[in-house]
Amino acid sequence: MILFLIALLSATTAVQGDVINLTLTEPAQVVLDECMYFESTLTSAANLSAGEYMIKITHSCYGSHFIEIKSAKGLETIQVNVGEDNNPENSLVEMDNQILNLKKKILQLENRNSYLQNLVETLNNINVELYDRTKEYAEENKDLRSRVNELSLMAENCSKVVEDLKATLKSKNETLTFLENENVQLKAQIDSLNQSLTAANTYSEIFRTLFFTTLAFLVGLLFAILRR
Repeated sequence: MILFLIALLSATTAVQGDVINLTLTEPAQVVLDECMYFESTLTSAANLSAGEYMIKITHSCYGSHFIEIKSAKGLETIQVNVGEDNNPENSLVEMDNQILNLKKKILQLENRNSYLQNLVETLNNINVELYDRTKEYAEENKDLRSRVNELSLMAENCSKVVEDLKATLKSKNETLTFLENENVQLKAQIDSLNQSLTAANTYSEIFRTLFFTTLAFLVGLLFAILRR
């Protein structure tokens, strides 16, 4: 029984060497008889999406053969009746096998070629990306070198400023030491002057006392003379 809503064969009767079409209306797992294969995959079993697929019937097929279709709706089986080729050749079966093997090799080479092309494209993309990154890193390195040179000049200038400040500080310290020594000497002179002033004040008081004592004596003596 053929479910037309799931799968449809272009013919259920064929001759050895024919190609028939299988049309799927929904995704399914399709298993062919071993004497048949899909032209697209060169295999007898495949998980296929909805679409049309060509099935090769080799010369090793003869009589009734079956195609199993497994989908979400269940398992269906389609019968294919294969008749004998009217113009057979002695080596047709062997030629079918050779053709199938050659097709498999071609498919493998095509897949390999596609893989290599994709790999080359990927490598080219990586190479372009690496080139761009290398160029970007070179620019960054150039900027960093320029920045390092600027910082080196700044550090050199700072070193000179520090040396100048050290020299200025040394000079200031020497001046401060000199001034401190001068201050000590001045303090010593002031102390000496204070001592001299204190002594002068003492002598001044003594002289003042003697002066007034002498003056009082002389005045008293004068009054004594005048009374006589």
